[in-house]
Parts: sequence; structure tokens; C-alpha cells
Amino acid sequence: MIRVVQAEVSLIGRYLQQGDKEHLVDSRDHEVDGFYEDKIRSATSQALQMAESKGLDSLGLPVIPSGRQKVEPDRVARTMVSEVRRQFALGCGLRDVTFMVENEETMTAFRDMLNRTRIVCLGDSITYGYPEGPDFSWVAVVQRATGHTFVNRGVNGETTGQMLARFHRDVVPEAPAYMIFLGGHNDGWQKVPFSATQQNITTLTGLALEEGICPVLGLPSPLNLEQMMQYYQWDRREAEQYVWRLDQIRQWIAEYASARGILTLDFYTPLLSPDLKEGDPKFLLDGGHPTREGYRILGQSVTKQWLSFHT
Repeated sequence: MIRVVQAEVSLIGRYLQQGDKEHLVDSRDHEVDGFYEDKIRSATSQALQMAESKGLDSLGLPVIPSGRQKVEPDRVARTMVSEVRRQFALGCGLRDVTFMVENEETMTAFRDMLNRTRIVCLGDSITYGYPEGPDFSWVAVVQRATGHTFVNRGVNGETTGQMLARFHRDVVPEAPAYMIFLGGHNDGWQKVPFSATQQNITTLTGLALEEGICPVLGLPSPLNLEQMMQYYQWDRREAEQYVWRLDQIRQWIAEYASARGILTLDFYTPLLSPDLKEGDPKFLLDGGHPTREGYRILGQSVTKQWLSFHT
């Protein structure tokens, strides 16, 4: 649970004196410049990790504005709350984190961030639920199972670059706590340069964090080579190259997320054939898009993964 409480400056100061300062975040220790968010995010992360390493199950984080320069409370709240959510998503051992603030303005900023509960799902046709639509998508399955508000922002045929272009239109206005990003199929299909795909995903992750949104990256679902060749009348070499490009994207997403400390959701393994070599044709319409049963399986898998940390 993440909470915020308002306390007198004297009480927070006493807490700082009595507590282990390695476990606390005091914004007076950080200059307010172009790297402010990085500094305060790093300090928040270190506090959480140190507390966890000492076996603590709860942590208080004092938030004291700098006396040297004016710090916008919403800027601090976006950074600190999204960082705590990121750590919780990765399986942080802490059960409770309490932000301790000294004035109503900061209290309001943190409360607004903590009141965010929506999850925006940004993706392509696999998120949209092609061909039957959003009501039969994995997004709808997860929403029904969890009771949480999942917003479907999948658009058929889009590349990661097109998703990036609509981030501020389709994600930010929803003021979500999390963004689940699932893309890459159409980058492989349209032969988007691998470096461009990497940059798009990296940029989206950074933008989400800047907006106080915890990003979650999906590992793209599998393809079935023979089924795809039959449906699209491709030659084998062309189909194999598409499979290879998507495998490359999927592997990089997993590596990038691990290095960056971003949670991944596995959309790949649930639809694999029994030999685990490619997508199971029983759950695919055309070698790529899931059947209604395929979407149900993906939804059940995502629900299980989501509830493992989001309680």
C-alpha cells in the first residue's frame, strides 16, 4: 500500500534525526536542475532497496521542499510515486510506503497521484482484439477478472513509432497509474529498422515515467510460420525473416526491461505450441492474430501476472 500523510515540519525533522538517513528521501539534498527527476528517482529507489535489504516491511519517506529553489509539488509527486509503483511491480518486499509531507499543496499533489488507478493498454491489433474487437480482447478479459479499469488503446496495423506519436493523445489524458505497452509485430511486418524500434520503445518508457506513469512492457505474442504462409501466401524466406525480426524485437525488449528495471508481461509463452517452438495454430487465426480462445488465454495469463504484484 502507498499512502501520504501530512506532518508538522518539526515532526518530520525529528524523524530525519532519529531514523536511518540512508532510508530517507529529503529533497533538500538535491539541486533543482534538468536532472532533478533522475536524482530524486534514484534516491527514492535506493531508499526502497536499502529498506528491503534490512528486512523492513514498511518505510516512511519524508518529502521536504528545497529552501533554495521552488520545487513544483506535482513534479516531485510524479517522480516519487511512479518510482515506488515501479519497485512494487518488480516484486519489492515492502508492504507499505508512506510519504510524509509538510503542507497542503504537496499533500494534494501526492494524493492526486495516489488516486490514479487506471491502466492504459497501448498497442496494435493484438491489444485492440482484431478481428472481433475490444470486447473480445485480452484487455477485456483482464478487466472482467480483476475489476480494475483497463483502457484499450490498441490500433490495428500500428508500428511502435505510430504508438509513440499518439502517446500524449491516447495515454496522458487518461491520467493512468500504469501503461502496458505491447508492440513490435508491425515493426517486423513493415521492416522498420531495428534501431528505430528500440528508440521508440526507449522514448515511450521515458515519457511515461516523466508523466508519473509506471510503464510495463509486453513481450510480443508468437507467430506460426506455416499458418502465416498459407494465409498470406508468402514464400518461406519472407515469412522466416518476419519471424526472425519479431524474435529479435522480443529478445531486446526482455533485455532492455531487465536492465532498466521495468516489469514485463509475457504474451509469448501462453500461445506457444506444445513443443514450444512457435505459436500454436489452435489459438491463431492467420499465424499471428489470436482466435477468441487465444485472447482468452492471453487475458488469463496477464491476469495471473498482474495480480501477483497488484493487490
